[in-house]
Amino acid sequence: MKLRCLLLALLLLGALCPQVDAKLCIGCNAELPDNATFCAGCMTPQPKAVQLSTHQPGQINQREQLMQLFSFLDEYEGYFHDMKYLNVLGKMPEVKTKFANAAGIYRQLEPRLPEELKILAQIYAAKYQLFEGMTGVMKNLRIDSGFKAAIIKSSMLVMALYNQVIDQFRADRQFGPPELDRLKAQVANIPKRTQKYSVTAKYLKLGDTKVPTGQQVMVLEVIGKRAHVMLMGPSMDNNPVEGPVSLRDLEKRTSWKKDNINYYSR
Repeated sequence: MKLRCLLLALLLLGALCPQVDAKLCIGCNAELPDNATFCAGCMTPQPKAVQLSTHQPGQINQREQLMQLFSFLDEYEGYFHDMKYLNVLGKMPEVKTKFANAAGIYRQLEPRLPEELKILAQIYAAKYQLFEGMTGVMKNLRIDSGFKAAIIKSSMLVMALYNQVIDQFRADRQFGPPELDRLKAQVANIPKRTQKYSVTAKYLKLGDTKVPTGQQVMVLEVIGKRAHVMLMGPSMDNNPVEGPVSLRDLEKRTSWKKDNINYYSR
């Protein structure tokens, strides 16, 4: 699964909701009334539509509204961390419907939101897109199990970087111009931090495995003069191929450049 440039993926919020108040059936994807508890077409029970708090204006601020609106995504993430993949796959249709409903509500809020909260919503949209990609990988029986494990591991790293952005909004705080600039830089760094690199030499050695030229690898972490690198491809068992590589060898044998080390210090 190739992760698209984050700022392009952020268009998802508008694309997913052609009608602001539309509620979609989790079984057949038919459009339903907001208060529908089941689909008359396929008889599938429906989750409750995402609703904003009933507090009066002034009792809940815009940040709290947005965190509440997308909180179901944070809850869904827990199934990935618990490795409960049956729950992950089983609940994705419900999450899809909730996100479509939440996106409609967000479009009503968006004109009144400050820039930092629009960034927060964009990160939640990117997080949802990541969930869609991960569940697609889990269902694809044709993907090598070791490669599948590598995709899930790399996706969890991306999710952790998204959560670092989201965590800054869990406490009520002000974003002045310097803080907003830092937030934008942090978001822009995520696709750079998680990009893939090609093996350009005859091979790159990861542990006992020689990864041949043309294969894609991901740098998971940089510590001192060494990087922890993972193959984004098939393996001989159910585990991804990964191991430490000196930065010198990494630059010599892949498309990675020494200046890229700055992506790992933010």
